[in-house]
Amino acid sequence: MKNSTLRTPHSLFSSLKEDFWRGVLNVTSDAIQIANTVGSGVNHIISPILSIPQAIIGHQTVTDLSFLSSKDAIPVPTDQSGTHTPTVSQFLNASNATYSLAGTPSDLTPFLHDGKQLVISDQFSGMAAKVWQTPDQQVVIAFQGTTGGDNMLINPTILVGQIAADIQAASQHVSQSQKDALAFTRFVVHEAGERGIDTNNIFVTGHSLGGIEASYVAQQTGLGGISFESTGLPAASTGVGTGANFANVITYGDPVGSMASDIQGFQPFAPAYKPGSEGAMPHYGHVIAVGAEADQQTLSNHIAGVWSHTLIGNAVQLAQITTDFVKYHLPGAVAGDLGVTLSPTSISQNIGGVSHGPVFNAAGDTISQFIAADTLRQNHHSGSAFAA
Repeated sequence: MKNSTLRTPHSLFSSLKEDFWRGVLNVTSDAIQIANTVGSGVNHIISPILSIPQAIIGHQTVTDLSFLSSKDAIPVPTDQSGTHTPTVSQFLNASNATYSLAGTPSDLTPFLHDGKQLVISDQFSGMAAKVWQTPDQQVVIAFQGTTGGDNMLINPTILVGQIAADIQAASQHVSQSQKDALAFTRFVVHEAGERGIDTNNIFVTGHSLGGIEASYVAQQTGLGGISFESTGLPAASTGVGTGANFANVITYGDPVGSMASDIQGFQPFAPAYKPGSEGAMPHYGHVIAVGAEADQQTLSNHIAGVWSHTLIGNAVQLAQITTDFVKYHLPGAVAGDLGVTLSPTSISQNIGGVSHGPVFNAAGDTISQFIAADTLRQNHHSGSAFAA
C-alpha cells in the first residue's frame, strides 16, 4: 500500500496563498522591467532635472545617466584579501550618508568629478549612489536604500522606482537598479583608473536596497565591501566574485535581511531554507548576524501568524512585522550592534542606535578582520536561525 499525505483544508489554503504571493510578485516584476525599458528616454530628461536641488545642497554632480553607458571592463581585484581595506565604521557611515541631505562621514572625503562629489540618482530604476574616498586613497561606492531617507524631502518620486526594485528583488529577479549599479560602478572604476587607483582599492557598500545593489556588484565584479540588511541574491545570478572579500551584515529580527534562503525566519515569504549557498536566494559573501537571536524567532512567529489568522488577525501580524522593520532594519540598529557611531546622521534613518544583543565591537575592523572575528564568536551561525 502506498504512503500518501493528506493535506488539510488549512494547509491547502496556506499553499494557495503562497502560490498567489509568488505569482503576483513575478507578474509585477515583469511589468516593472517593461516600464523601465519603455521609459528609458524620458528618464534621461527627468532624472537630471530632479537631481538639481540635491546637487545644489550637497555640492554634488547633477545626475548624468550617460555614466550608465560605460562599457569599460572591471578588472577583477588581485589583492583585497589583506587588512588594507576601509573599516566597518567607514562602510556603514558611507552607507548611512546616502540617506543624509548633506554632510561628510568621518574619515572620508568626497570623490570628485569636475570639482563636485560624484553622485547619481536614477528616478526610474531607483538606483542612487554617492562616491567617497578614504585617507588611504581607497574609493567607496555607497548605494542608497529605499526612500532615500532625508532626501525624500526634495526627491520623493524616486521612492516609486526603489519600491519597484524591492519587488523585483523579492521575486528573485535581478532588478534594473542592480544592473544600473553595475553600470555606474564601471564608470567609477574608469574615473578612479584615470587617477591611478586600481580595483584593489575600490569597494562597494550599501544598506537595504543599497546593500542588494552592492552585493550584486560585488558578485559580478569581485570587488570587496560590506552590505547591511540586504536580501539574498537569486541563485541563478553568478559572477566572478567568490565572496571571500565581502561581508553581509544582517540583524536578527529584520524582515528585509531575512528575505533569503540561508537564514530561517521569513519563510514562506522567503524561499525555502537551505544552509549556505545551497538555496534559491542566498546572501552573497560571508553572512554576519548581529543582535539577539531570540528576535529572529519573534519575527518567525509574526510571519507564521500572517498565514494562519483571520483578515483582522493578519492585519495585526502585519503591524507587528512593520514594528520589527522599524526596530531592526534601520542603520541606527546595526550601528548599535556593531559599536559604530554614525556620522553624519539621518533624521529618518537613525532611529534606535542601541544594541539588541551582545555588541560586536567591530567599528575599526577591516573586511578580513571583521570576517575573522565573526568566525570566532560563540554564537556564529548557531541556533535555529541557521540550523543545518
